[in-house]
Amino acid sequence: MSKYNRKQKNPAKQEDEFVSFWQKAFQQIAPYAQRIGVTVATAVAILFVVWGVSTWLEHRTQAAAEQFSTAVKVYEAELLPASGDPPKTKEGDPPRFKTEKERADAALAELDKLDKEYGGTKAAKSARLIRGAILFDLGRYDDAAQAYEKALAEASTPSMRAVASEGLGLCDEARNKLDDALTHYKQMEPREGAGDFGRDRALYNQGRVLLKKGDKKGALEAYKQALAKVPTTTLKDEIQTQVMLIEGGGNGGT
Repeated sequence: MSKYNRKQKNPAKQEDEFVSFWQKAFQQIAPYAQRIGVTVATAVAILFVVWGVSTWLEHRTQAAAEQFSTAVKVYEAELLPASGDPPKTKEGDPPRFKTEKERADAALAELDKLDKEYGGTKAAKSARLIRGAILFDLGRYDDAAQAYEKALAEASTPSMRAVASEGLGLCDEARNKLDDALTHYKQMEPREGAGDFGRDRALYNQGRVLLKKGDKKGALEAYKQALAKVPTTTLKDEIQTQVMLIEGGGNGGT
């Protein structure tokens, strides 16, 4: 599992932006206050109520991110040793479990809390991807696909759409739905001009599936496109190996 980091905004800058925004808002509402039966004092009270809601939303977002982080830490924690004394832990360490299933179930329970308490936040929506990955690892491919489908429907960035589409493709492969997997891997590819995030993995995955389907020519083309379009891909060595095997008359690997 990947590590997730959150960028912290400069508090002073946030405060300045807040003051500037509400100064402009107050300047706009004040001339109309008497006309619409709202006193200036009432207008100020309304603005502070909105400020309170904004502050609550900011706190809610932070709390959701912390709950998200807790779920990830639980799933990334090492398992307890099969024998001997359990390792010493310090305050703040995630709980440890004997089996992968126990650990996965605990992580899913943390994600359930995130959904229940902060379901509409970005953290909760991003966590659909983590839920899908955990369910996939448990071999619950239908459930994993449902999580990825929900993540895809809620995705607000190209990177989230790419990861959700790849997850769906992996679930399809696991269920031997190769044509569906190929469709999802094609959907991973970003539009022209939208950057290259996921493009190499999309083409690499297409190559793997095409090999499984016995289409060496199509696989070779997908691999070569990956190298041509994303020459700095971290998959370069693996892709080049597959190209050599196919061109050498072998079947390549999947």
